[in-house]
Amino acid sequence: MTGRTRGRARLAAGICTVLFAAVLAGCAQGPRSAGSTPAPSYASGYFDRAPCADRIGRCFDATIGGQPVEVIATREEFERLRAQLRALDGGVRDVYWTVRRPLGRAAALDVETFANAFGRAHVGEPREEADVTVYALDGQNLESETEHVASPDVRIGGRPAVVQQETLTQDMLPPGRYAFAIKYLGRTNWDRKWVFLSVQ
Repeated sequence: MTGRTRGRARLAAGICTVLFAAVLAGCAQGPRSAGSTPAPSYASGYFDRAPCADRIGRCFDATIGGQPVEVIATREEFERLRAQLRALDGGVRDVYWTVRRPLGRAAALDVETFANAFGRAHVGEPREEADVTVYALDGQNLESETEHVASPDVRIGGRPAVVQQETLTQDMLPPGRYAFAIKYLGRTNWDRKWVFLSVQ
């Protein structure tokens, strides 16, 4: 059985950034995008004794709106997209993944993550819900409200620190280009995919 988390919009927004949490949904039959891993050979930082330590998304699989998140296989395509993204938002980096077909406005918020065979031994099955940060690259206006949430990764005096996040109050994304940073939290480690996609 393969672990799976399913993203539902408890959405957050800022000027460029939106944060939402995926909801743990139990187990699935298997990853839908298993052919997309491992990540590209041109990516730097690969170490065979710790193959998930570079955090470029090779150690889990994902779908968005039912569409597979696919690896950007060539350095040339990666470099073209990287130049485009730098002009749109300097905070977006290491985008090695994409959703090839445009997504519907509501479907774009349906993010699913899966343990995969490559990363299972290093990252493991899902430990908790995935975190997704959404960058609205074309200046889309996203309605949100401020929330204070406990951050289990940061502790002060043994207790989780409370952080502020902007949570979306809408259930769909406006048309345009986006980058998603999907953080998969496994039982033994974590990994992150940066994904480029568009909403129609």
